[in-house]
Amino acid sequence: MPAESGIVVQLSNIQEFFVAPPVNPFSTRRVDILGETGLEIAQKRVLQHWPFLPRTVHITVQLPPDQISRDLAQATRAAVQHYCTDKIDDNRAQRKLTVRNSLRQLAAAAVVIVLALMFVGLLVANPLGLLPDFLRGILIVLAIYACAVLSFDALWSLAFDWVPFVQENSVYRVIAASDITIAPAD
Repeated sequence: MPAESGIVVQLSNIQEFFVAPPVNPFSTRRVDILGETGLEIAQKRVLQHWPFLPRTVHITVQLPPDQISRDLAQATRAAVQHYCTDKIDDNRAQRKLTVRNSLRQLAAAAVVIVLALMFVGLLVANPLGLLPDFLRGILIVLAIYACAVLSFDALWSLAFDWVPFVQENSVYRVIAASDITIAPAD
């Protein structure tokens, strides 16, 4: 998406840019039909071009003429930048928590895996010869399967659960740097 391209959001008041109106499937405006904020619409439009995000986009907020004031564009830009900064900080904290939980899950899985491998070693050694070979084989396969499941879930979480936070932060950086124009609705 080139930097010159723009996003047009039609609203009935500027609050709809941050607070979603109720869902109204009979409306002609997207914010009413989907019950989304103008900012969510802009966020989705920018996210469509992931991972090749533009540096900035032009967001045009169309409002009824009686809702437009002289300093509205500047106040809206400041509010959007403040909102995006707070969301980025919140996402960083959430990402750290997610990674910490994944590491905790991996540590717990490692303990269980060590115990399972000790159990497998005991079954392979068969010191007392109490278990028949087919039962030992089944128990070994089940222990190895348990190790694989535990390690897969923990590693998957560690490898991929942080990605949505990074995506969202990238989009918020683009939106925070965007040029926002307030225009009368057609």
